[in-house]
Parts: sequence; structure tokens; C-alpha cells
Amino acid sequence: MKPFTLICILIIACLTSCHVEQYVSVPVDYAPKFTFGRDSTTIVLVNRVNFDSLKINNKRKLGVLKGGAYSAMAAAAKQLRFLPGINTINLADSGNFVVSTDSIKQLAANNKARYVLTLDKFAADISEELVDNNSVYSTVVNTNFTLYESNGIYFKKLNGKASDFHSEEPYQGFIVSLLFHPTVKGNGDAISNSARNAALDALKDYLPYSITNNRPLYTDDDNLQSAVLQIQAGKFDKAFQILNPIIDGPDKKLASHAAYNLAVVYEAQGDIEAALDVAKVSDQKQPNNYAKTIIAELEKE
Repeated sequence: MKPFTLICILIIACLTSCHVEQYVSVPVDYAPKFTFGRDSTTIVLVNRVNFDSLKINNKRKLGVLKGGAYSAMAAAAKQLRFLPGINTINLADSGNFVVSTDSIKQLAANNKARYVLTLDKFAADISEELVDNNSVYSTVVNTNFTLYESNGIYFKKLNGKASDFHSEEPYQGFIVSLLFHPTVKGNGDAISNSARNAALDALKDYLPYSITNNRPLYTDDDNLQSAVLQIQAGKFDKAFQILNPIIDGPDKKLASHAAYNLAVVYEAQGDIEAALDVAKVSDQKQPNNYAKTIIAELEKE
């Protein structure tokens, strides 16, 4: 057999027997874990952070911390207002940022609020990490909120943290980093930005969010390949019609791969519970890394 003929045969064999791994991007929208009820609800926000007790002598630094704390409260009020039926009243003073001393019950009654959200602690710093002998900085903010019911008795702690990359370019060398370490007092905008992110982190269980998973798909069979084309086209009903009968078939490997692909279909439709159940079936039929990965990620979500 001539070498050229042999090469052609090998190429044709590869095209007919090998498959190219394919992926699909799966955007998933998640509802909040907790809600404030279906009726119209007012949440009043108050400051309980007493910066004066910290005895910070540098007025510029004190102003940056107060500005960051106010940014955290303003971000919390804004995001909560995006929720259906939620109205917020932010009682924090952006100028002096004084401490509210009224009782929770009184604050709720005065503002006809069902909930009172207090900012109890606020801390900000710029941390340093050495990467390849260069100093890389991050703006780190911690916020501690408490969400009270109007009676002042029942409450829930809501703690948030944000760590954001600070400098566009690292400071070169250890000695230079000692001389030019950025300070809180000189980075008000960065502190306020991280404060807003920390507030959103504190409220994450009450806010909807979206993620996009890039899922690999099995295509080692004509039926699986057909289902993949339907998944990529967003025709999930047709993909289900192809995949579902295969799961109970005699070929364990094919059944496992079909179950995994179907788990991706359910995830794309937002049915996380069904996706997790079918992914477990996939791993039971025949253990595989795709199923193990999606199971671990779905259980976290």
C-alpha cells in the first residue's frame, strides 16, 4: 500500500471514529435564598459604627473610612430597592455620619418599617502580597450588618468582605514597596468601591444572581451528537427527547454520557435539583469526571 493511500485511510478513520470535544455555555439565574415577604416592605438603614471611639487622629483617614461606610450603606439601600416590593430609607448622614442611638423598635415605628438594617462595623485596609519579588496591593473591606425585625428581638448577622486588586502595575522590589505602600487615607475612591462590593457580599442571600458555566458535552455517538446540536441551539425539549430513552438502554457508558448531557439540559433550564439528580445517575451508570465535576458544583450552588 502506498504511503499516501495509507495516510488518507488514517485521516478518514479518524474523522469517522474520533470526535472533537464540544462545550456549551450555560447561563443560570438564581433566585434569592431568602425573601422579605410578598407584601410591600420598607427597610430602614441606620449607622451604628462609632468611628470616634477608634481614636483615629488623621482626619483624612477618618474621612475616607466614614465615606466608605456611607458608600456601603448607600449600595445596600440601592440594591435592596431593586427587589420587588421593597422600599428603603437610608438614615445615614453622608456628611458627619453620626451614630444612631434610637432603639430598633422606635426606628421601625417612626419610619413604618418592617425591618431595620444596621451597619455595626466597618474596616478597610490595603494589603500587600509579594509576587515575583514585586508588591501587588489589594483593597480589603469588611462590613458587618445586622438585619432586625421591627420588634427588635429577632435578627440576623450579615457579614460581607471584598478584596479588590488595587494597583494597575506592581511596585518594583521590596525596598520600593516599603517607601510607596499605598495608604487608606490616599485612596478614598478605591475604599468606597470595595465598600460597595462588601455590602453586596453581605446581602448576597437576599439578592438574585447569575453565573455562566462552560460545560463540556459528550459526542461519542450519533444520537449524542444530535442532542448536542439541539442543546447548542437552545432546543432543550428536542434534546430531552433524544437523550431520555438512552439513559435506560443496555449500554452503560452511553447511558452515563446521555445522563450527563441531560443534566446540562436541566441546568440550562434552571432546574438545579433535576440536574443534580440526573448527574448522579450518570456517575452511577459509569463513573466519569464530567459528572463528578457538575455534581460538586451544583451542590455548592
